[in-house]
Amino acid sequence: MTKPFKGETRPRHNWSVTLCTDPEGKGFYAQCTSPFGLILCTDIYTDKGLVWQQGYELVDRTIRSEQTRRYNAIALPLTLALLYVSGGDEYGELGDELGNEQCFQGRRAYKGYDFDILDLLTTAGLIEEQRYPKQVKSVVLTPKGIKEARRVLRGFNLDGVEEFLGALAEHDDLPDESENE
Repeated sequence: MTKPFKGETRPRHNWSVTLCTDPEGKGFYAQCTSPFGLILCTDIYTDKGLVWQQGYELVDRTIRSEQTRRYNAIALPLTLALLYVSGGDEYGELGDELGNEQCFQGRRAYKGYDFDILDLLTTAGLIEEQRYPKQVKSVVLTPKGIKEARRVLRGFNLDGVEEFLGALAEHDDLPDESENE
């Protein structure tokens, strides 16, 4: 008669990883429990060592994913605000029958920031997509990006923000591309 398997538990970054047998008794799986009660399970394997490894990797991936989510939640608005503050207005000539007139086209800034964050800002429509991103050294904020950057800056409640934004008041009247869709 075989002895019933008792789950063994090991700690991993404040999580607990428990080795369990599957209900049919054909193998093992790891049940990973976070400090907040989140439970994740691996696939079923016959090799206990592989199950431990899969459990640890599942915990590590989950922690990295959460850290990336937190980083992005902070880095996205900060990067957008810095692009806006460090950038310069671009004007182009608008031709009409009365002559050429200067027209605000956008805000251009050097892209010395995390490229993953810049990609996320591009995906969100906050900076223009570039045809040759490795060759171009600057980015242009879209009207939506300018509005969002101004909103983020106002939320920081820093001395001088309102004066800075007041000096760039023409950005308040930009059409938002999402309104036209």
